[in-house]
Amino acid sequence: MAAGRRREAASGFAGRVRFDRRTFLLVPRKGDREVYDDYIISHRRAAARAAPELGFAIPERGAPYPESSLPAQFLAQRVGRTAPERLEALEDQIFRAFFSRLEDISKREVLERAAAAAGVPPAEVGAALSDPAEKERAFREHREGHTGGIDGIPALLIPGARPIVGAVPAEVYREAIASALKHGAATPRAGAERDS
Repeated sequence: MAAGRRREAASGFAGRVRFDRRTFLLVPRKGDREVYDDYIISHRRAAARAAPELGFAIPERGAPYPESSLPAQFLAQRVGRTAPERLEALEDQIFRAFFSRLEDISKREVLERAAAAAGVPPAEVGAALSDPAEKERAFREHREGHTGGIDGIPALLIPGARPIVGAVPAEVYREAIASALKHGAATPRAGAERDS
């Protein structure tokens, strides 16, 4: 879904823009957030208003929040290297699980269903979760995102510009990319994707 917005935003810039996916963790440590609170629910409502076509579900206050976003990120990172042609489908499936069905994306079985629906062998989930390099990469990219001024997702980091964070219309991305290209900025790149 966010990848679709990237694609839409990049239309008309063929060969002049490259998007690099980076990890940004909504819940970097287990237990950082135990339940959906008013803050999270207000952001979910804002996203639902801004992009109703994405099917955001609004959780009840006090409903359990996923323990961590790390397992989903580990899987997305691995698929980005081992089957990059399946990454967009996987991210969309994880997005739907978390934002539309309110499933706990820290659970292996949720990730296995998402992988299968995206055409990724569910065994990749176990491989991603057991690889210590995935953890190191996720935390490194998360720290880099914070250093770059990113504090939420989705986010687009364009060298020399302030990050664009949150659910915004594709036109906002297009204008930012056009401006960067016009003013000779380095190739715009994604600073962080949605948390998958």
